[in-house]
Amino acid sequence: MRIHRFSLSVVVLVAAAGTAFAQTPLAGTADNPLALRGTLAAEATLPADTAEATDAASGRVIRQQPLASADPVDDTTTGSVPRRLAAPEGDPYAPLGIRSGDFIVYPSVTVSAGYTSNAAAAAGGTGSATATVSPEIAIRSDWAENEANLTVGGSYEAFLDGTTAGKPTVNVDANGRIDGQNGWAVAVAGGYGFETQSLSDPNFPAGVDSPPGVHNLTGSVEADRSTGPAVVQVEGLVDRTIYENGTSGGLVVPQGDRTNTVFGARARLGYRTGASLVPFIEAEIRRRAYDQTVDDNGLMRSGYLQAYRVGLMVDRAPVLSGEVAVGYLRASVDDPALAALAAFVIDGSLEWSPSALTLVRLNAATSINPSTDPASSGSLVHDASLQFAYNWRRNVTLSGTASLSHERFQGTGQVDRDYKAGLAATWKANRSFYVSGRLEHEWLTSTDAGRNFSSNAAFVEIKLQR
Repeated sequence: MRIHRFSLSVVVLVAAAGTAFAQTPLAGTADNPLALRGTLAAEATLPADTAEATDAASGRVIRQQPLASADPVDDTTTGSVPRRLAAPEGDPYAPLGIRSGDFIVYPSVTVSAGYTSNAAAAAGGTGSATATVSPEIAIRSDWAENEANLTVGGSYEAFLDGTTAGKPTVNVDANGRIDGQNGWAVAVAGGYGFETQSLSDPNFPAGVDSPPGVHNLTGSVEADRSTGPAVVQVEGLVDRTIYENGTSGGLVVPQGDRTNTVFGARARLGYRTGASLVPFIEAEIRRRAYDQTVDDNGLMRSGYLQAYRVGLMVDRAPVLSGEVAVGYLRASVDDPALAALAAFVIDGSLEWSPSALTLVRLNAATSINPSTDPASSGSLVHDASLQFAYNWRRNVTLSGTASLSHERFQGTGQVDRDYKAGLAATWKANRSFYVSGRLEHEWLTSTDAGRNFSSNAAFVEIKLQR
């Protein structure tokens, strides 16, 4: 399963803070933890501190540790080594949270309403009014050293046409960091995500009465040394994805052959050539093991992914930061009847802030998605996005995004191209009340004409927070 649909988030722009070179792992997805992702590219939208409606039907659960970047909601820096930038009082529109000992609790709820011309985001979809509620509570430590964070949230999007199933999501993310000696730090992260499968997913089970659910559990441990001339990162991870069975007319549509667990390890070695440049080399290997050794088509789909990258990290904040890399990835499966997928790739993410009021982000990523088609071992996906945000007033932000996803399916010759564009604006009345508006357009073209679709949508969102 994979997503082709994502919505524009509205951000409040701040000047980028100086960053430690915290690395984004080659992040995977709920259905594809083997995917190779460029730095920050898994987060294709602008910071999610403001009201952001994501595609609740997507099966993709993003896990990453991005290069540190300013978070305008809580005035902290996010990343594998987060740190406090300034007291919330420095921004009259930032939430204060509720202090409880050495922790600060940030509760919020976002409510949105709007209309979409294609509620299913798939061929043949019809228009519908829609309403979404998204509660969240974040708990963050306020320690001079070490760190612990917990975020629990979810959403439910209802379509009022009476024919399109609602889209529930649940997300739980926990992470911590222990600061060691000589610049070393150990970061531990774990998470749980639940979503329902998208009708536009090429692997969606045909004929089911309603979209089945997908559960994703993740865990990782990373040791990182980013001080001094040498930059060293070593990580181990595990991702488990559980697919629920569907039903069709009271009969079970099994999906147990898609449930799998991925184990992996990644190592990066870089050398600081100056105050702002770190060339690096990186290698990663992952093993995907399916619960059923042989799937319902009689194929052994367990396999390996190998990824090798050479790149450059840049930290010239507040003007330019991020990284870019070129590399090679190869994904193979155990069954000799299925060919391996391999490609040379360019991945990365750059943040450019020519002024304190403007932020531009360019992201590129390459990934490999598994398939349930007996004629295909998977698909190669290239994603690219360009985002822009401008602080028209201190409490008014205008933003826009454009993106392209190109997916080529091995063995079948099918090619999908998914385009998206959007405009948004947000107004912060005070620390507790935000109002946002979004316009979105998406269209998908495919060599399989039965998959072509387009959609237009408009939303108004209200966010209450403490």
